[in-house]
Amino acid sequence: MKPPAMFMNRVSPMDDGPREGGGETASSQPNHQVLTVEQDNTGNRARSEMDVLQSVLDMPSNAPKKRRSSMSAAIGAAFTRENLFHASEKEYVKKIYRSDKALKEEQQRQQNIDRFVIHPFSNFRWYWDLLMVLLMAITLVILPINIAFFSEQFSLQWSLMNCFTDSFFMADIVLNFFTGVVHHQNEEVILDRKKIAIKYLCGWFLVDLPSSFPMDYFYLIFNGDSTFNETALKLRALRLAKVLSILRLLRLTRLLRYVHRLEEVLNIEGAVIRIVNLVLVVLVMIHWNGCVQFLVPFFQGFPKDSWVAISGLENASKWEQYSWSFFKAICHMLSIGFGQHPPHNLTEMWCATLSMMLGATFYALFIGHMSTLLLSIDASGRIYNEKINQVKEYMRYRKIPAETQARVLNYYEHRYQRKYFDEAAILRQQSTPLRREIVQHHLRSLVKKAEFLSKCSPSFVIDLIEKLHFEVYLAGDVIIKAGSRGNAMYFIEHGTVKICVDDRVVGTLQDGDHFGEISLLIDERRVASVLADSTCDLYRLGKADFEDVLEENPEMRGIMSEVAKDRLRKIGASVPIEEEEEEEEKELSAVG
Repeated sequence: MKPPAMFMNRVSPMDDGPREGGGETASSQPNHQVLTVEQDNTGNRARSEMDVLQSVLDMPSNAPKKRRSSMSAAIGAAFTRENLFHASEKEYVKKIYRSDKALKEEQQRQQNIDRFVIHPFSNFRWYWDLLMVLLMAITLVILPINIAFFSEQFSLQWSLMNCFTDSFFMADIVLNFFTGVVHHQNEEVILDRKKIAIKYLCGWFLVDLPSSFPMDYFYLIFNGDSTFNETALKLRALRLAKVLSILRLLRLTRLLRYVHRLEEVLNIEGAVIRIVNLVLVVLVMIHWNGCVQFLVPFFQGFPKDSWVAISGLENASKWEQYSWSFFKAICHMLSIGFGQHPPHNLTEMWCATLSMMLGATFYALFIGHMSTLLLSIDASGRIYNEKINQVKEYMRYRKIPAETQARVLNYYEHRYQRKYFDEAAILRQQSTPLRREIVQHHLRSLVKKAEFLSKCSPSFVIDLIEKLHFEVYLAGDVIIKAGSRGNAMYFIEHGTVKICVDDRVVGTLQDGDHFGEISLLIDERRVASVLADSTCDLYRLGKADFEDVLEENPEMRGIMSEVAKDRLRKIGASVPIEEEEEEEEKELSAVG
C-alpha cells in the first residue's frame, strides 16, 4: 500500500487543487477513483518507458535489417516480370522507339496482355541471345571434331555435355513460341501468342528442331554393357547417331540469325558486320571441310588407296590427323593443290571436286563483300575520284592547256584532300545548336590564330564564323584587285598573301590575319590589290553578312574602323573614315 500512498501525496491531474477548510478530512479519506487512475497511469508510464528502452536497445540491430530489406527489395525489383520480359529501357531500345513516351506505350501495351509473352527487346531476351550465340559458336567448332575424329570412341562426359547444351537449344525453341516477333513491314512488334506460333512454325522451326534434337541420348541408350565397341548392331547405331548429329550443323543458320538480330539491336555498320560474318563463315567452312576430309575415309573403313592410309595417319594422334585434314581442305578451297596426296579413288575425287567448288564460291563472295565494304567505308574518297575523272574528261574535251589542267587538279587536291562531300548541304540538314557546335569546332584554329577575333566578344565571334565561306586560292591568284568594288572581307587560315599598290608590294599577311574590310566600312573602291603568295585557305565574309554581323554587334564598327585606319596608314593612303561616318550620320539625321 506504500506506493499508492506515495502517489496519493502528489496532486492528481483530476483534482482542482487543495480545498479550503477541508484539508484534514480530504487527506484522511483516500479517493479510490483517483488511486485507480494513478495506478493506471503508473502502469502506462512504466510500459511506455520500457517500450522506449527496448526501441533504443533494438535500434542498432534493426538498422542492418532495414538495409538488407532495402537491398533485397532492389534485387527483387530488378528481377520483376516487367524488368525482365518487357521492353527494356536501355539506350538502344530508346533509339528504336525514338522517344520515352513511345517506349512507355509499348510497355503498357504488353502489360495489357493477359497471357505471358516475352518482348524481343527485353533484358531477358538480350542476355539469352548472347548465351545462345556463345553456345552455338562453341558447338559449331567442337561438334565436327567430335563427329570426325572421335567416331569410334564413346565418352560419357562428352555425351552428357552434348545433352546439356541440347537442352538449352530445346529451351530456346520453346521460348521462341513466347517471344514477340518484329513485323519488318510496319516495324511493329507482334505480341499475340497465336500469331507468334504460326509465324515460327512456318519459318525457322523446321530448321531449329532437327538441329537441336539431343542425338547423344542414343549413345546413353546403347551404353548398357562393356562390350559396346564389339557389337556390330550397336556400332551401326552409334554411327547412325553420329550421322544424325551432323544435323546440328544447321545451327549455323540460327547463329547467323542471332548475329543479325544483334546487329540490328546494336546498330552496327552493316558492311562491317557482313565482312566479319563472311570471314568467320569461311573459317568455319574450312574447319568443317577438314573434318569431312577425314570423315569420308573413316566411313569407308580407311581403304588402302585413301589419303589417310597413304599418309599413315590411321593411328596418328588426333591433333596430327586434324592438322593434315585442315591443310588438305584449305588447299582444295583455295584451289592451290590437293594437299599431301591427290585423290586415288572415286569418292575422294568427288569430295575434292565439291570442296573446290565450295571454296571458289566463298572466294567470289569474299571478294564481292570486300569490295562493297571498301566502297562503303571510303564513300567520300570514291566520289572524289569520280569527280576528278569527270573534271579530267571535261578539260580534255575543252582542250584546256596542260598548265591550267595541273592548276585545276592541284586546286581540287588541296581543297578537298581527296574527300569530296557537300559540306553546305550537310550543315543545312543539322539543327541550329548542332550546326553551331560543328562550325565552332571546325574554326577553332582560325579563332586562335586571328588576333582580331581573339579580342572580340564571344557573341560577335559566333555570329561571324557562322557566316564564313571557305575558299582556296593558288599561288599567283588575284584575290582582290585595286579599283574594284568591295563586296567581301577575308580571314587567312593558312597561307601568305601580298598587298600591292601600283605594282609595289607594301606588305604581307599570314595565318590569322584579315583583309578587305576597308571598302566594306567606307563603301569605296579597293585601294590595293591582294595576291596569293602561296596556296591559301581563306574564309570569305560577304558584304551583306558583314552588315548583319555589325548590326547585331554595333560596338564592333568602331573597333574595325580603327583597324582599317591603321592599315591605310601602312599602305600610304589616307581616307577620312571618321569624317565620312559623321557625314553619313548627318545625312541620316537630316532624312529623319
